[in-house]
Amino acid sequence: MHQQKYMYELLDRFDMTDCNTITYPSETNARHDECSTINKVLATMFRQKVGSLSYLCNNKANICFVVSIISRYMSDPRKPHLNTAKSIVRCIKGIMKIGQIFHTEDKEAKAYLIGYSYLYWCGDRSDKRSTSSYVFKYNNAAISWCTKKQPVIALSSCEA
Repeated sequence: MHQQKYMYELLDRFDMTDCNTITYPSETNARHDECSTINKVLATMFRQKVGSLSYLCNNKANICFVVSIISRYMSDPRKPHLNTAKSIVRCIKGIMKIGQIFHTEDKEAKAYLIGYSYLYWCGDRSDKRSTSSYVFKYNNAAISWCTKKQPVIALSSCEA
């Protein structure tokens, strides 16, 4: 299961077919909320890029978090937000041929389902809200995942 054709079209649409690839879609601990004084960018192009990337989140879990972060700035995009979106596209170019395979080595083997969950307490620096997430794997291939920012501010990890 992959979206290789869509990724080629995305690179062509934003004139990034000849760009260099990168491993990670964003810098660690990038502060996107502190960009209010930096130059604005064309909002239409930014929205198109983020919308195209959000479609890829269904299959590429490594970009989900960064796409959700920059999608918060759709109404007032700045230069660092656009640079992050370009970085995500450059990361996509490097992982285009990677997909998910659902198979078992032995026809007699039983399929198995494993689930993991995680809570990042007070993770967002701008509003101090916690983020919870989960992933379910079927035969060691991710089939469902979600990351959700909590609607209230938790005062303790037990409350979160």
